[in-house]
Amino acid sequence: MERPLLVLLLLLACGCSTYREGWGSRGRQVFLHETLPLQVRRATHRLDAEAGELVISWIGARSPPGQPRILACELVIFEDRDGDGEPGAGEVVARREVREATTKVLFADLRVRLGEAPLVGRLAVETEAERTLVRWLVAED
Repeated sequence: MERPLLVLLLLLACGCSTYREGWGSRGRQVFLHETLPLQVRRATHRLDAEAGELVISWIGARSPPGQPRILACELVIFEDRDGDGEPGAGEVVARREVREATTKVLFADLRVRLGEAPLVGRLAVETEAERTLVRWLVAED
């Protein structure tokens, strides 16, 4: 009687684990946006004190199987000097983009210098069905 109970508990525990299908084994993930048609996740941010840079291992967007494809994805990291939450003239410190139909976009190996103003990340994802804008504070986790 104990063995079937143990098997049932193990199955329940597996069902409660983080959904990683399609993301691969890329370490700890931070969920920035999670809906049925679109998932946006990033790795933890770490400080490279020797270089004086914040290291972003990866950030990506994914449309799960059966959902509308991603048509374009743009990542902008900026110093929000004026506090308006938008990248202004001279505030952008990193920009990457993909403009092709796909189910997954992954920007990897980003390094940005820390300045006086807070760093903000903005990921704009356009799918066949909608446009989603995700913002987060870029700081050491």
